[in-house]
Amino acid sequence: MMMLRFAIAAGPEIGLGHLRRMQVLARAALAGDFTVALHVSSGAQHVAVADGLPPPIAVDDWHQLPAADGLIADGEIFNADHFRAWRKKFAVITAIDDTASRPLDVDLLVNPGLNADTVNYRHLSQAQILAGPQYGLIDPGFFVLRQERPSTARALVAFGASDDGQIAAAVATALLAVEPLEIDLVTSPLLAVAAAVRDAVDLGGGRITVHHGADMAALMAQATVYCGAAGVTVTEALAAGRAIVTAAIVDNQQANISALQKAGLAAFRHVDSAAMAAAVSAVCAAEYQPPPTLQIGAEGAEKILAAILAKR
Repeated sequence: MMMLRFAIAAGPEIGLGHLRRMQVLARAALAGDFTVALHVSSGAQHVAVADGLPPPIAVDDWHQLPAADGLIADGEIFNADHFRAWRKKFAVITAIDDTASRPLDVDLLVNPGLNADTVNYRHLSQAQILAGPQYGLIDPGFFVLRQERPSTARALVAFGASDDGQIAAAVATALLAVEPLEIDLVTSPLLAVAAAVRDAVDLGGGRITVHHGADMAALMAQATVYCGAAGVTVTEALAAGRAIVTAAIVDNQQANISALQKAGLAAFRHVDSAAMAAAVSAVCAAEYQPPPTLQIGAEGAEKILAAILAKR
């Protein structure tokens, strides 16, 4: 039985996208008879994880991770010094990466991004590379939703775990002015809810429901359109077959924006509340068809684990 440790960057500034997708990989690993341990940035260890997974372990010094058969690291905070220290402790090292922003001395490099085929790693790593949305790490529950289309217009507005609701409230307020739909507004479970959220709720007259952290699959099941950040949740919306209006809130989401724009979807380089609201209104007025060029793989986790096993 192979022991895998997961090094996961997470927190109020980073968000929880890395943790979300690593939970998908960890659950697949447990089903495949691996053993797993989840290590997260200090401060994020209290975030609830999926049933069946061990509680996350807080880490203050990433160089000091205990040894194991394999390591999977997800987050731009992990640099060459970390990978050099880990090389002495792990037989197989895998990096999940979206940006090609630093050298990666690893055995396996996975970029599940929508625009991964345009990223050049040749000057950064000698690793085997798995690139593209066919290696997406999406909870299987989202794919089931493709068969379930709500009949009532409802927007899921969410800008990640780095947003206390300030961004989401501005977009939701703009939506109230252009489209008579119900809105689920999600704020970070790691931060106190911004006062702007209460103002939006008051203005909405019962049309806005606030979620301080949420089961995103459950909310996506009710939504006809996802309006939010262009990180992990936008790939979940694609998997679920939902209409999409999205914007980058950090630089590493720009690659997804490029791919979404190329596919003809409403994707903005920066948050523009009025423009996003107008795009939601246009989406609601038409019958949405998922873009055939952006197919998210349902077996990404299994493919990655098979590649890791082959490296033993």
